Amino acid sequence: MAFLGETSSQTIVNSKLVFIYPNGSIIHNEPGVYFQISTPIPIRVPNDCGFEMLKSRMHNTLQLTGDQYLDEIYYRQPFTDAGNQFVFQSMQLKNDDDVNTMLMCNDQYSCAGPIELLCTIGKTPYGILNLLLATMTPTHDALLYYNGRWNMSRQRDFVSYSFIGKNPKKIWHSFRM
Repeated sequence: MAFLGETSSQTIVNSKLVFIYPNGSIIHNEPGVYFQISTPIPIRVPNDCGFEMLKSRMHNTLQLTGDQYLDEIYYRQPFTDAGNQFVFQSMQLKNDDDVNTMLMCNDQYSCAGPIELLCTIGKTPYGILNLLLATMTPTHDALLYYNGRWNMSRQRDFVSYSFIGKNPKKIWHSFRM
């Protein structure tokens, strides 16, 4: 099974299957933690992967835009408890050593399944500003031309018209700032 256009069997042999849970949640239960989201996204991570390479691959796989970035990455780390039962804990990945630990754990507990990563996606300040501007409802001052004259509102007054019957009726609303 190859992802991201990778077709080489050599690439598949020298890599690990990883499922990304973008902006999901960490759920704590009896056997530890699990990640929850509607659809995890699969990628392949090379066995000699470093932290920056992992972030880059995740960024490309998730098709993040220029105003988005990977904020935090968590690994669902397996280990065995005193009764030789699998238990999972969340481990935040911050550097190359953490990624090496993740890959070694996956080799040691290969029967625990593929690697599961949860990531939070943040927005840059520029992206937040663009989002705010895009969601603001545009407002416009309007002038009504009726019966040959402009009807302009006075300072701090709002003019509205009621269209009941044949002729519009002017209604003045005052408000204070």
